[in-house]
Amino acid sequence: MQQTVFVVLMLVAGSCFGVISPLMKLSYAHGFTAQQVTDAQYGFAVVLLWALGVWQAHRLRLPLRQWLLLAVLGASGAGTSLCYYLSLTRLPASLGIIMLFQFAWMVMVIDILVTHRLPATQKWLGLLMIVLGTILAVGILGERLPRFPMWAVGLGLLGGLFYALTLYLSGYVDEATPPVTRSAVTVTFSGLVILPFFPPSFLWDGSIPRGLWLWGGLVALFGQVLPMLCMLLSIPRIGGRMAGVLASVELPVAVLSAHLVLGEPVSWLRWLGVVLILLGICVSEWPGGGRRRTKSKTPALEP
Repeated sequence: MQQTVFVVLMLVAGSCFGVISPLMKLSYAHGFTAQQVTDAQYGFAVVLLWALGVWQAHRLRLPLRQWLLLAVLGASGAGTSLCYYLSLTRLPASLGIIMLFQFAWMVMVIDILVTHRLPATQKWLGLLMIVLGTILAVGILGERLPRFPMWAVGLGLLGGLFYALTLYLSGYVDEATPPVTRSAVTVTFSGLVILPFFPPSFLWDGSIPRGLWLWGGLVALFGQVLPMLCMLLSIPRIGGRMAGVLASVELPVAVLSAHLVLGEPVSWLRWLGVVLILLGICVSEWPGGGRRRTKSKTPALEP
């Protein structure tokens, strides 16, 4: 029963992330920039999380290794937001999420580099399905794609890499510290990393009373507060690899919401690609698929 609760929490986190791309596109349509929404998102999230966690702040006694880990998690979370939101200024929401979702195979590559182990055949099969699904989901076959700048596609992929790091490293967070406090510290580090790139102009440019309070608040809630709390509660219990499988719910939620909310066309071939990506993730991470062949004697850092 307890394990089921953590699985559901991870599904909630993935679903929250899934509605971010339509929210960002809607905020752009209302005249706000990526800088304004990103700054407001982190500003509101930091205030809300510390307001929730201040009563537990006295328990924030972490070893240096955990402080460094939370700092890296904050930096990778900031990298995900920065790259993904900027890519969405030029990419459709349904395509941007496909680029971000390449985290699925990136997590596997990170695991190879950390553990010095080659994946089992099952994982290679899952990777092949993810690649084929991506080709279909992007719309390379059977559709005439509009021209997109390569820098936007590259930023989307870089956002996927940062997201993969976030998922993988979250499995090593110390469970003794209250999740709200951990979330507050992590998001604070993210905000500090964002500051040099996006100075908080929303504090003085008058955009908050013009509606930024709504869009920044929604993106903060669904992009930082709820998913961060759910991830830091669930990932230490279920592991980074299972979290990657469950987080895949983000993909259909994002594509469906882009179709329903933004009216972006999604052909049956692209839906087939989405299904293939999801199946590839499940095949890759399905339990009992055999141990990986050891390439070196370096012990695995299993989350």
